[in-house]
Amino acid sequence: MTNTTLIYDTYFEKQRQLNDEKLQIWMDYTLFSWRWWLGVFLILLLIGFWIKFRKKESTDRLLYAGLFVAIFSSFLDMIGDFLGLWDYRYEVFPLASNYLPWDLILLPISMMFFIQVKPQISPIIKAVVYSTLSSFIGLPLLNWIGLYKPLDWKYLYSFPILIIIYLAGSYIASRKDFEKI
Repeated sequence: MTNTTLIYDTYFEKQRQLNDEKLQIWMDYTLFSWRWWLGVFLILLLIGFWIKFRKKESTDRLLYAGLFVAIFSSFLDMIGDFLGLWDYRYEVFPLASNYLPWDLILLPISMMFFIQVKPQISPIIKAVVYSTLSSFIGLPLLNWIGLYKPLDWKYLYSFPILIIIYLAGSYIASRKDFEKI
Protein backbone atom coordinates (compact mmCIF):
# COMPACT_ATOMS: atom_id res chain seq x y z
CA MET A 1 0.00 0.00 0.00
CA THR A 2 1.44 3.35 -1.02
CA ASN A 3 1.73 6.31 1.29
CA THR A 4 -0.82 8.23 -0.82
CA THR A 5 -3.34 5.40 -0.53
CA LEU A 6 -2.89 5.33 3.24
CA ILE A 7 -3.39 9.09 3.47
CA TYR A 8 -6.61 8.91 1.45
CA ASP A 9 -7.86 5.90 3.40
CA THR A 10 -7.28 7.76 6.67
CA TYR A 11 -8.98 10.87 5.32
CA PHE A 12 -12.04 8.98 4.08
CA GLU A 13 -12.39 7.15 7.38
CA LYS A 14 -12.35 10.48 9.23
CA GLN A 15 -14.88 11.85 6.73
CA ARG A 16 -17.17 8.85 7.27
CA GLN A 17 -16.98 9.33 11.04
CA LEU A 18 -17.79 13.03 10.68
CA ASN A 19 -20.71 12.24 8.38
CA ASP A 20 -22.04 9.74 10.93
CA GLU A 21 -21.72 12.39 13.64
CA LYS A 22 -23.44 15.01 11.47
CA LEU A 23 -26.31 12.63 10.74
CA GLN A 24 -26.73 11.92 14.45
CA ILE A 25 -26.72 15.65 15.28
CA TRP A 26 -29.27 16.23 12.50
CA MET A 27 -31.54 13.48 13.82
CA ASP A 28 -31.23 14.66 17.44
CA TYR A 29 -31.43 18.42 16.99
CA THR A 30 -32.68 19.35 13.51
CA LEU A 31 -35.25 16.83 12.32
CA PHE A 32 -38.75 18.08 13.24
CA SER A 33 -37.39 21.26 14.87
CA TRP A 34 -39.19 24.50 14.01
CA ARG A 35 -36.34 25.42 11.64
CA TRP A 36 -36.66 22.08 9.85
CA TRP A 37 -40.43 22.60 9.53
CA LEU A 38 -39.78 26.12 8.23
CA GLY A 39 -37.61 24.65 5.44
CA VAL A 40 -40.27 22.07 4.56
CA PHE A 41 -42.96 24.78 4.63
CA LEU A 42 -40.86 27.04 2.37
CA ILE A 43 -40.46 24.23 -0.15
CA LEU A 44 -44.18 23.46 -0.26
CA LEU A 45 -45.29 27.11 -0.19
CA LEU A 46 -42.97 28.23 -2.97
CA ILE A 47 -43.72 25.28 -5.24
CA GLY A 48 -47.44 25.94 -4.74
CA PHE A 49 -46.88 29.65 -5.42
CA TRP A 50 -45.02 28.81 -8.62
CA ILE A 51 -47.71 26.42 -9.86
CA LYS A 52 -50.46 28.95 -9.21
CA PHE A 53 -48.84 32.17 -10.43
CA ARG A 54 -46.52 31.15 -13.25
CA LYS A 55 -47.31 32.24 -16.77
CA LYS A 56 -48.46 28.91 -18.18
CA GLU A 57 -47.33 29.76 -21.71
CA SER A 58 -43.81 30.55 -20.42
CA THR A 59 -43.35 27.49 -18.20
CA ASP A 60 -40.70 25.78 -20.35
CA ARG A 61 -38.41 28.75 -20.80
CA LEU A 62 -38.74 29.78 -17.15
CA LEU A 63 -38.01 26.25 -15.95
CA TYR A 64 -34.83 26.19 -18.04
CA ALA A 65 -33.76 29.42 -16.37
CA GLY A 66 -34.77 28.07 -12.94
CA LEU A 67 -32.84 24.86 -13.51
CA PHE A 68 -29.74 26.87 -14.40
CA VAL A 69 -30.15 29.00 -11.27
CA ALA A 70 -30.64 25.92 -9.06
CA ILE A 71 -27.62 24.09 -10.43
CA PHE A 72 -25.29 27.09 -10.50
CA SER A 73 -26.26 28.41 -7.06
CA SER A 74 -25.97 24.90 -5.56
CA PHE A 75 -22.52 24.54 -7.10
CA LEU A 76 -21.36 27.90 -5.72
CA ASP A 77 -22.93 27.09 -2.35
CA MET A 78 -21.04 23.79 -2.13
CA ILE A 79 -17.78 25.59 -2.94
CA GLY A 80 -18.42 28.23 -0.27
CA ASP A 81 -19.32 25.61 2.31
CA PHE A 82 -16.26 23.50 1.41
CA LEU A 83 -13.98 26.54 1.75
CA GLY A 84 -15.51 27.38 5.13
CA LEU A 85 -16.94 30.72 3.99
CA TRP A 86 -20.33 29.95 5.53
CA ASP A 87 -22.22 27.15 7.20
CA TYR A 88 -25.78 25.88 7.33
CA ARG A 89 -27.10 24.61 10.63
CA TYR A 90 -30.58 23.20 10.00
CA GLU A 91 -30.56 21.46 6.65
CA VAL A 92 -33.84 19.94 5.53
CA PHE A 93 -31.88 17.03 4.04
CA PRO A 94 -28.82 15.96 6.04
CA LEU A 95 -26.86 14.61 3.07
CA ALA A 96 -26.46 18.04 1.48
CA SER A 97 -23.93 20.57 2.67
CA ASN A 98 -26.04 23.46 1.41
CA TYR A 99 -29.49 24.72 2.33
CA LEU A 100 -31.58 23.16 -0.43
CA PRO A 101 -34.74 25.25 0.10
CA TRP A 102 -32.60 28.31 -0.70
CA ASP A 103 -30.66 26.87 -3.66
CA LEU A 104 -33.25 24.62 -5.27
CA ILE A 105 -36.49 26.40 -4.43
CA LEU A 106 -36.29 30.00 -3.17
CA LEU A 107 -33.64 31.40 -5.53
CA PRO A 108 -34.93 29.72 -8.73
CA ILE A 109 -38.63 30.37 -8.08
CA SER A 110 -38.14 33.97 -6.98
CA MET A 111 -35.90 34.54 -9.99
CA MET A 112 -38.41 32.97 -12.40
CA PHE A 113 -41.12 35.15 -10.88
CA PHE A 114 -38.97 38.27 -11.27
CA ILE A 115 -38.26 37.37 -14.90
CA GLN A 116 -41.94 36.96 -15.78
CA VAL A 117 -43.24 40.04 -13.95
CA LYS A 118 -42.92 43.39 -15.75
CA PRO A 119 -40.93 42.00 -18.70
CA GLN A 120 -40.55 45.51 -20.15
CA ILE A 121 -38.23 46.54 -17.29
CA SER A 122 -34.52 46.20 -18.06
CA PRO A 123 -33.03 42.90 -16.86
CA ILE A 124 -30.13 44.86 -15.37
CA ILE A 125 -32.47 46.88 -13.13
CA LYS A 126 -34.33 43.73 -12.15
CA ALA A 127 -31.02 41.97 -11.43
CA VAL A 128 -29.91 44.78 -9.12
CA VAL A 129 -33.25 44.79 -7.28
CA TYR A 130 -33.26 41.00 -7.04
CA SER A 131 -29.67 40.87 -5.82
CA THR A 132 -30.31 43.63 -3.28
CA LEU A 133 -33.33 41.80 -1.84
CA SER A 134 -31.53 38.44 -1.75
CA SER A 135 -28.16 39.69 -0.46
CA PHE A 136 -29.26 42.31 2.06
CA ILE A 137 -32.64 40.99 3.22
CA GLY A 138 -32.77 37.26 2.41
CA LEU A 139 -29.34 36.24 3.69
CA PRO A 140 -29.48 38.38 6.86
CA LEU A 141 -32.93 36.91 7.56
CA LEU A 142 -31.56 33.36 7.19
CA ASN A 143 -28.71 34.34 9.51
CA TRP A 144 -31.06 35.92 12.04
CA ILE A 145 -33.23 32.80 12.34
CA GLY A 146 -30.13 30.61 12.60
CA LEU A 147 -30.25 28.73 9.29
CA TYR A 148 -27.17 30.34 7.77
CA LYS A 149 -23.97 31.50 9.40
CA PRO A 150 -21.46 33.54 7.38
CA LEU A 151 -17.99 32.67 8.65
CA ASP A 152 -15.59 34.42 6.30
CA TRP A 153 -18.20 36.01 4.04
CA LYS A 154 -19.97 39.35 3.85
CA TYR A 155 -23.43 39.87 2.36
CA LEU A 156 -21.91 42.36 -0.04
CA TYR A 157 -19.92 39.56 -1.69
CA SER A 158 -23.17 37.85 -2.72
CA PHE A 159 -24.49 40.99 -4.42
CA PRO A 160 -22.48 40.86 -7.71
CA ILE A 161 -22.71 37.06 -7.85
CA LEU A 162 -26.50 37.17 -7.68
CA ILE A 163 -26.59 39.88 -10.34
CA ILE A 164 -24.63 37.61 -12.67
CA ILE A 165 -26.81 34.60 -11.87
CA TYR A 166 -29.96 36.65 -12.47
CA LEU A 167 -28.72 38.03 -15.78
CA ALA A 168 -27.69 34.56 -16.97
CA GLY A 169 -31.10 33.15 -15.97
CA SER A 170 -32.85 36.06 -17.67
CA TYR A 171 -30.81 35.50 -20.82
CA ILE A 172 -31.71 31.80 -20.86
CA ALA A 173 -35.41 32.60 -20.38
CA SER A 174 -35.42 35.21 -23.15
CA ARG A 175 -33.73 33.11 -25.82
CA LYS A 176 -35.58 33.27 -29.12
CA ASP A 177 -35.11 29.51 -29.59
CA PHE A 178 -38.05 28.98 -27.23
CA GLU A 179 -40.42 30.67 -29.68
CA LYS A 180 -39.75 27.98 -32.32
CA ILE A 181 -41.13 25.20 -30.14
